[in-house]
Amino acid sequence: MNKTTDTQIKDAEDEAKLLMNFALALSKASTSSDEHFKLLALDENLKLWVEIESSLKSAKNLLPQEIKDNLLKLSKYVERLTLSKGISMTKSDFDSLININMQISEGLLDVVKHSLQKEEAFSLLKCAVDLSSARENNNSKELVSALDNNLKLWIYIKTLAKSKDNKLPEETKSNLIKLADYVSSKTLEVGRDVNNVNDKALDSMILTNLQISEGLISNQKIA
Repeated sequence: MNKTTDTQIKDAEDEAKLLMNFALALSKASTSSDEHFKLLALDENLKLWVEIESSLKSAKNLLPQEIKDNLLKLSKYVERLTLSKGISMTKSDFDSLININMQISEGLLDVVKHSLQKEEAFSLLKCAVDLSSARENNNSKELVSALDNNLKLWIYIKTLAKSKDNKLPEETKSNLIKLADYVSSKTLEVGRDVNNVNDKALDSMILTNLQISEGLISNQKIA
C-alpha cells in the first residue's frame, strides 16, 4: 500500500473509533445526574464534529461532494442541537447524537474495509502482471524483483490474516495463511534458478494472485 492510502485509512479508522467512544460517553451522560459529566461529553463530541467540519472544507478532502454536503449538514445539526440545549437535552436528544455518531462510524469502517480490499486486489494483480512480464522479457533481474515484491505482499496478507483484529471467517483466514505459505515455497522454488524458470510453478503463483484479486473485487461489488 502507498503511504497516502495508509494515512487515509488510518485517519478514517481513528475518526471511527473517536465517534464510537464519544457515542458511548454520550450514552452514559444521558442517564447521569452529574451536570459536569454531561457538559464534558457534549463539549468533546462538539469539538470532534467541528474538526470533521474543518476537514470537509479542506481542499485536500477528496470525498464526493454529495457526501461532504451531507456530513456538513450533520455537523451543523450537532452544533445547533448542542449549543441550543446543552445539559438540558432530553434523552431523545442524546439518542439522536448517539445514533449519528454510530452511523457515521459504521460508514467510515465500511470505507476502510472496501479501501483495503481494493488496494490488495490491485497489488495482487500488479504482482501477477510483473511476474508474467519478467518471464516474457526473459529478464532475470526483473523476475527477482517481481518475486521479491510478490513475496512481501503475501507476507503482509498473512500478517493481516493472523491478526486478532481480523474479522474474516476462520476458514477464510486459514486459507489465506495456507496460500501465503504456498506462495513462499513456490517463490523459493522459482528463485533457485531464475535463468531456467520453472514455468509450472510460476504459472501457479500468477493464477493464485489473479484468483484472489478477482475474489476481493467480487466481494467488494456484492458489499
